[in-house]
Amino acid sequence: LERTKYLNSSTREFTPAKYMREWINRVERVGNLNYPDAARRNKLSGTLILDVVIDADGRLVKTDLRQSSGHQILDDAAKRIVKIASPFSAFPKELRQEADVIHITRSWEFLNNSRMRTR
Repeated sequence: LERTKYLNSSTREFTPAKYMREWINRVERVGNLNYPDAARRNKLSGTLILDVVIDADGRLVKTDLRQSSGHQILDDAAKRIVKIASPFSAFPKELRQEADVIHITRSWEFLNNSRMRTR
């Protein structure tokens, strides 16, 4: 049976929180390098919620849009950014002992100044 762990902005345990922090740094870096042109041109901004599922080897299993930003361009961009950023780091030993897959659920903010961040 697959063991699943859910990580979000309130996750405080050291190892999962550290893994998530590294994941955030990676997707934000990739996201800011690959900010959607159409969003920049049309000065679109918005916030969406994305659930990203990752296996113990760091492979992207799937991304689920939990709440739309109201702009298809931004919703699609968030999913594309996760794909470009993958594969991610394999789970550290402590996390591997707890889970076979993790869900990272975060808000993604696309800001008017062409910056992207997750919360």
